[in-house]
Amino acid sequence: MQKDTQLQSAGLKDESQLVTFLLKDEEFGFDIMSVQEIIRLPKMAKVPRTPAYVDGIANLRGVVLPVIDMRTRFGMERAQETDRTRVLVVDIDGVKTGLRVDRVKQVTRVMRSEIDPPPAAIRGTTSDYLEGVVKLDKGQRIVMALNAAHVCEIGVPAKTASANGEASPGAAGSELAGKARNSDAEVQKMVTFRIGKEEFAFHMEHVREILRVQTPNQVPDVPDYVLGVLTVRGKILPVIDLRRLLQQISLTDEFAASCRPLREEYEQWIEHTAKAFAASTHSKVDGSVTERLRNWLAETNSSSQVLMEALAKARGLNEKVIKQLQSRKRQEERGDLEAALACGEDVLSGGREAVAALHLFERQIAQNIQEDQRIIVVDAEGFVLGLVVDHVHEVLNVPKNLVEPPPRITSNGGMELSGVAKLDDGSRLIMLLEVSNLMKDQKLRDVQASSPDSGKQVKAGEALKTGGIARELSEVQLVTFMLGAEEYGIPISQIQEIDRLAKITKVPKAALFIEGITNLRGEVIPVLDTRKRFDLEVKPPDDHTRIIIVDLGGVKTGLVVDSVREVLNLARKDIAPPPESIGSGTDRHFISGIGKVDAGRRMIVLLDVEKILSRQEQAHLAEVSA
Repeated sequence: MQKDTQLQSAGLKDESQLVTFLLKDEEFGFDIMSVQEIIRLPKMAKVPRTPAYVDGIANLRGVVLPVIDMRTRFGMERAQETDRTRVLVVDIDGVKTGLRVDRVKQVTRVMRSEIDPPPAAIRGTTSDYLEGVVKLDKGQRIVMALNAAHVCEIGVPAKTASANGEASPGAAGSELAGKARNSDAEVQKMVTFRIGKEEFAFHMEHVREILRVQTPNQVPDVPDYVLGVLTVRGKILPVIDLRRLLQQISLTDEFAASCRPLREEYEQWIEHTAKAFAASTHSKVDGSVTERLRNWLAETNSSSQVLMEALAKARGLNEKVIKQLQSRKRQEERGDLEAALACGEDVLSGGREAVAALHLFERQIAQNIQEDQRIIVVDAEGFVLGLVVDHVHEVLNVPKNLVEPPPRITSNGGMELSGVAKLDDGSRLIMLLEVSNLMKDQKLRDVQASSPDSGKQVKAGEALKTGGIARELSEVQLVTFMLGAEEYGIPISQIQEIDRLAKITKVPKAALFIEGITNLRGEVIPVLDTRKRFDLEVKPPDDHTRIIIVDLGGVKTGLVVDSVREVLNLARKDIAPPPESIGSGTDRHFISGIGKVDAGRRMIVLLDVEKILSRQEQAHLAEVSA
């Protein structure tokens, strides 16, 4: 390819250098061999009847230099000139062109292994300009490497393949897509979750659904890790505290234990500071404890609004204390002792209020921590169990070659693992739990055997052992998610994985339904904003935002949603066909049915993933990914 030819001519077979620059918040780059110089925005003359992206022409030491506004070229909003605005002078076969950018960032050395071909879904739109996508800093930084020759073509459609018979981006995409399809057959789908600081997983085939935590009915004479039983759609569900099973302290105690030492240290600091202020106006105060509290508050999160409000109050009061400490120091330096004294009183009063807010947080943990937890319902040797975990993380497709046999580190009767997945170059370890080990305890089996629904439960177990045919016919397993106040559902069979939203890189000239591209563990995939697709009000992402990975016309694609609610089994009898007339700004062809939960008190709009894009858009995706 042209890039490889440039690399070889430069004598660099394994690496290249890019001149990188910014357009808005996105980073782009040109091979340094094509950039002659970088200048400030020159005085230009506007040429009539030229494309809108041509700013004009300038005199560069006797050479007439056409200047292209890169923002306009890529369909972005034109920006005002600033002191950082620059023009890259690019030479293509002796013809110089100026390319106006917001800011030149740096010259970056990149390895060829860090450059991926453009994603298949954006071919035919921006791949006219893209050489590839560069992933730096372990995928945290994405640079779009541009083809300078194509960008500089004015008034001529960009080429998708070179004249000398080099492979087109589409051909490269086909090969890449083929490799992806082959690799998909060699993956293990798993649901990952956290217990404390560690990450665990169950194979997806064993997970029936994921529920919000409810207080179970207690059962006498069972191990302490059995919390009790719940009735879920007429069936008895034993509920196990997985923390206790793994011999760890409760999530409530862990939260409190992380707060208590800081709160006690803060209390002591307030007491010592009060004595220091009383002894001398010029006393020096060590405010490091306020910084430690600031860092802890910034790192601590919960799904409970009550807990987050308590933390927010403590955060605001602590910031006030920090500000008053700084003000007191300035007043002392100015010699204004009266003002310094007043600041000192504010420090003490604010500190005492912060301590009170932390006390309130500790008292509220036990009543509200369930907002963070979830119950994963699993099949274990024909028995169904509910396992309380701290937080369900994501649904992953993990290549089998990244899963190693478990280390032999547990004693007999311990929680044996079925394997260990090593992701992110081994920096992220996920321990796969063996479901069959959960049912080794005879007392736990007795909980189900003695339940009023035990006969039905065993029969359900036998059906599961023979392939779960009856359940498949009578139920559909869904992943539900929220867009605003509305709940939607997608059959779990159509979902490849669920992940937190990583940085989305805007792609110039992309189709309207493509929000951008993101790096998913080394694979660059296109992303759709589901709110925009459904004509809903755009909402900025937050800690609850997730990306659901699905297959759209053979292209692995991310759907951005406000939050993922749960995985549930819905009886087919509780799914009604979509009504003839549907409002709320969504097209009817997206909808496959309306799920009714809790006797219709909760409605779920079921989506047909294949119809999220129109037929024309599906055809386009199929064409560019072929």
